[in-house]
Amino acid sequence: MILTGLIAQRFAGKPLRQPDYSMRDVPRTSRDLSNSVIYHITDREHFNDSMAEYVLLCNEVMRRKALQQKTKSSKPLSLEYMADRLDVDDPCFGFMVRTKTVPSDYPIDQMEYFHDGMLQGFITVTTFTNWQKSFRWDSTHNSAFAYDEPDLAAKMVSNDRKWDKDGCLAASLQNTVKCGDAWNEGIVWPKIAEISLLGALGCGKALLSLVIEKLESMQANEKHNYDYVVLQATDNSIPFYESMGFVRVGCITEQLLKANGDKDDDEDDDEEGNEKSEIVSSPVFTVTAKKHGETPAQYAKKYGVDVWDIIFLSHYIYPDMTPNSSLMKGTVLYIPDVSKFDGCTSINKDGPLLGGAVQWHSSEDNETPKEIATKFKVACKDLLAANRVRIADLKAHSKLMKG
Repeated sequence: MILTGLIAQRFAGKPLRQPDYSMRDVPRTSRDLSNSVIYHITDREHFNDSMAEYVLLCNEVMRRKALQQKTKSSKPLSLEYMADRLDVDDPCFGFMVRTKTVPSDYPIDQMEYFHDGMLQGFITVTTFTNWQKSFRWDSTHNSAFAYDEPDLAAKMVSNDRKWDKDGCLAASLQNTVKCGDAWNEGIVWPKIAEISLLGALGCGKALLSLVIEKLESMQANEKHNYDYVVLQATDNSIPFYESMGFVRVGCITEQLLKANGDKDDDEDDDEEGNEKSEIVSSPVFTVTAKKHGETPAQYAKKYGVDVWDIIFLSHYIYPDMTPNSSLMKGTVLYIPDVSKFDGCTSINKDGPLLGGAVQWHSSEDNETPKEIATKFKVACKDLLAANRVRIADLKAHSKLMKG
């Protein structure tokens, strides 16, 4: 098992615009933000122009936390990481909070250093994207939380942290549609929004609440149809995100094997020196329009799936498709295959349905799915259907290894 990460490196760009104020003079926002202004940002360049302020703000947040708690804080977000996110994230939108008027508790002896427009907080949002073909959401995998620091590991064991104990949340994420080129634009998960950057002096909860409200109100389209929000949290920020309703989930990536059994070294070019390109997708099946005038919405209703999932999965071929597009006879559509939902599912006569409770069982040595199905009084075929995507070639009488 290999967990891989990206080493962020800033590409050459225009010089950072330094603020004309000191971050130490920036006041915390009031609870109602009455002395501040919130800006809705949709222009990537606006974020880039404020990057120096982001770095200084994050450093100041950590400095004040260290003074208040008298303990060593986590490292603040780095310039390289921020630059990498603002360069790659697509789409990229969010909010900023800046000072407007002097708060009543601002020190009198610092009054000359205050002016409007000082940055007090920022947040950026994108659509979750990854560049590892084997990436998966999985809270039940042995390696999902295996690299925790001792203090966090102890809190997980004692249930002091909110986490996806039964794996249902991770399975829900894993069962959303995804599609993309792992070597170019990345594998896009249009139902999952990601909070990519957040820094705040007293307005973190307000910014996060505002983003969630914004995501809930956004109309679905061919690029995004958000149902979930994810983020990466530092150790110090975990309690804050838990207070906002977030739950820790596991995710892993495994080194893939080539057809000949060798490890895939993930080189940038193929054997002939050409740039690689490989579309990775969630499970799908295809249907062909039988007559002129049929619409994607009709097929979505027929197969019980979201029409925007069909449009997203077909966007490489039909970039201008809408739910009510009139299809020509013979048009091929990609339909999400819910029969191959991965992990936490309920099974009925019509196939797997997401959202049912699952009881997880660790097998004994040489135990078979047939014996496990009998033990838990479930149909063996349903047990096989729920686990076959995770365990290749699973059969009723397969002898399982312990664990």
